[in-house]
Amino acid sequence: MMKEEFKSICQALWQEHRGKTVGAVAGIVLGTAILCFGFWHTFFVLCCGLIGLYIGAQMDQGENVLGTIGDRVLHLSERFRN
Repeated sequence: MMKEEFKSICQALWQEHRGKTVGAVAGIVLGTAILCFGFWHTFFVLCCGLIGLYIGAQMDQGENVLGTIGDRVLHLSERFRN
């Protein structure tokens, strides 16, 4: 009984307030991670996640991810040599 009510409340929140729900859950997860692991560890994990998201988005668009990353690393290394 309680489980069905909770499920219907969650579905209603998701349908009517999707952005607020995602923001609240993300804030709670981020706050908990910072409390448990510290700011810099959490920041590192978030950066890794964002890099993975970027690479995944590039792959979804059909781009050659390894070639693109290799070209950018080569360009950066040339930039620091001069």
